[in-house]
Amino acid sequence: MVCVIEQIHYDKMENKLYLNTFSALKENGYIVADSFNDHIWIMPCKIKANDFQLVFDLDIYRDLNEAVKAFITLRRSSGVSAHKCYDEVQLLKKTIRLSNGLKQTNMVKDKFVSLSEPRAYSLSNVLKNFISFFPCEQGEELQRICDTVPFATYGNRDLPHFHDVLVFNDIVNDFFQTKPIEQTLKFMPIMFWWLITNILPQRPTELLLMNIDCLEHTTEGSMWLKVPRIKNESDSPDRVIQYDSIQIDTKTYQLISFYKMKLIEFGIEDDYLFPRDFYQLFRKRPKRQAFNRMTLYNFGVLLQEFYNEVVGGMYSETNLEKIKPGDTRHFAIINMFLQGFNMLSIARMAGHDVIATQDNYYPHAEHFSQSYVYILAQKMLERKVSDTMPEGFIGWKRDAYDRGKIYNDQDTLKMLKVDYGYCKEKKEIFPSSCVEDCRVCSNYVFKPDIDNYEHGIEWLQDYSGVLNQRMNEVHLILKEQCNSSLLSNHPASAEISKTNSMKLVKYMNQKAIIDSILMEEDRYD
Repeated sequence: MVCVIEQIHYDKMENKLYLNTFSALKENGYIVADSFNDHIWIMPCKIKANDFQLVFDLDIYRDLNEAVKAFITLRRSSGVSAHKCYDEVQLLKKTIRLSNGLKQTNMVKDKFVSLSEPRAYSLSNVLKNFISFFPCEQGEELQRICDTVPFATYGNRDLPHFHDVLVFNDIVNDFFQTKPIEQTLKFMPIMFWWLITNILPQRPTELLLMNIDCLEHTTEGSMWLKVPRIKNESDSPDRVIQYDSIQIDTKTYQLISFYKMKLIEFGIEDDYLFPRDFYQLFRKRPKRQAFNRMTLYNFGVLLQEFYNEVVGGMYSETNLEKIKPGDTRHFAIINMFLQGFNMLSIARMAGHDVIATQDNYYPHAEHFSQSYVYILAQKMLERKVSDTMPEGFIGWKRDAYDRGKIYNDQDTLKMLKVDYGYCKEKKEIFPSSCVEDCRVCSNYVFKPDIDNYEHGIEWLQDYSGVLNQRMNEVHLILKEQCNSSLLSNHPASAEISKTNSMKLVKYMNQKAIIDSILMEEDRYD
């Protein structure tokens, strides 16, 4: 694709250009104001379900005020989002006031020093664009100052500790599967957010755009969910919503169908799956909203209430690090990486423009694996059975390993003697059903003699370390395969990735079995 960039400079004599552009934006609903001369413009954003108020109040810098209006008009017309236009107005206004109308360049220089690296980089970009559009007396000096601002390096997204994520996952599953509908109905959007966006790397704004007619049941019997994806239109203020269909299981289909029936019972008829009126049902003091669906702000309020009333109130988990609405998209990407998807597939599904963006997820993936092993080991120790939602490491159906009762000497007389313990397998089957090592077998009972106890503990710890090393090796292989275009494009790439991800799951489960024994013996490090 070839893009032609036209450089436009501000000129009062060309005011007709800005007025015509403003009129076109106003006519199409991208700007709400009586005229270009208004001090306040409203820029509606259907994607974020929000109206952004842009205030042009640089009264003592009248020429600059007009130039900022013209600049923002052209920016919105060229495809810059309403949210970004609002942000750029705020940055320009603060800089203009601080520098006495862009005259005191030393104040601008000091401002950059006081900002965080990403924010300073954002300001330098906005200011360079503006002084290119509106040449001023100190323009060259301002350009030199902006050029000294380094490119912002964005580290790994600060995600919550994965142990807390997995605890939250158990609470969500238990709450929605065991509690009465009177308690769970209010929080149904939370359940669908957790169910869908942990599998599909979808932004929360996209989730809240889901249509009421999102379900499809084909004549062949398969069930599908239509999910919205936001696409930017090049050089246009429009953002197009496209729909992808993903196949879902019967349980998910039934859950969404049940929720839709509840909306009908409440007399709520709307085009959206998460209508404003449903959210307002559970408000003590319902407020007026310009949009007829839940906003990201509404969803944030509901998630906070879920933490207060359910996570902390019902399950007494008051110290968990909180998950933000956008975090699940990143969990989904980590899930895809651990399941062996190649980088191109992940980038395409996540909507990333730059494939290298995935590099930030590797440390999270390794950390997640370790956290997953730890909490699964705890489940085995506590003999819990987890019936969680399908698909992905968060939400996969995982049966905890019931190690049974604590066996006494009388019980072990009926068992087969093996290294540092006993085997519960039937004598007529043993050893044809054996796995590679007793330590990772669900039939194994760790019960060494007193004299051999310490050797037995070391035997378990050694193999736990071996499995940890194997997990790290598979992580490196998956990372190399994702990063290498040669390996990613190999005909057998998908099969190799699948094989390696299956190995990783096997090692994670095996390590959890051993670590649960070490926890039981209070020797887990």
